[in-house]
Amino acid sequence: MKITIEIDSKSEMEKLSALFKTFKINKVEVISADDNALPIMKGDKKIDPTSLFGIWANEPRSLENIRKEAWQRRADIG
Repeated sequence: MKITIEIDSKSEMEKLSALFKTFKINKVEVISADDNALPIMKGDKKIDPTSLFGIWANEPRSLENIRKEAWQRRADIG
């Protein structure tokens, strides 16, 4: 069985650990949120973004239109 508990401080972790010890729960695995963080990779500075300017010039997009199309695709999935 697996249980996930998220806590905010080291003091909370120590209290929780003490609680587990009082109930003789010995198998506890602690995974830090920092351990699961994805590495940050810097982008390629050689790429010229100006080629992307105006890609929607012939098909103007509105936020409403984008949301409507996104909901249509979600309906197709389910």
